Amino acid sequence: MKNLFLIIALTGATVSQGQVVKASYQDARRANEQKIESLKVAFLTQEIGLTTDEAQRFWPIYNDIKEEQDKLYDEKKKLMYDMGVNFASTSDAEAQVYVDRMFEMEEKLNESHFEARNRKIIKIIGPKRFLILKKSEREFRVKLIKEYRGRSRD
Repeated sequence: MKNLFLIIALTGATVSQGQVVKASYQDARRANEQKIESLKVAFLTQEIGLTTDEAQRFWPIYNDIKEEQDKLYDEKKKLMYDMGVNFASTSDAEAQVYVDRMFEMEEKLNESHFEARNRKIIKIIGPKRFLILKKSEREFRVKLIKEYRGRSRD
């Protein structure tokens, strides 16, 4: 009987410890994401050469665009996951629904409303700095990947 109580107590401690580890992992992940976002803001601001006034007008629009794109990418990933999980039992009609939804999401990602918002950014920073922005976004991703790969080898 004492052993049963000991096993139950240890199991409860292990479960709660697992939840603490999971929570601390999520906190660390959020902190890393915020750090990366701060580095990205600083990098892009410097590369584009934003003034204080431009930055105040630029970042809300830029963040809205990125937030909407991220939401659509997340929906697309979920759709792809759902399709993969259910693939073996999917009928042709259901497969067509998945295909239609995929095309719909791709269309949303490429729609002109992003162009219209980008035009707002161009009004703030001009076309040449807009091209620098696009180039700098890519450069930041490349730097981030190189940094990550360098750390994972250590």
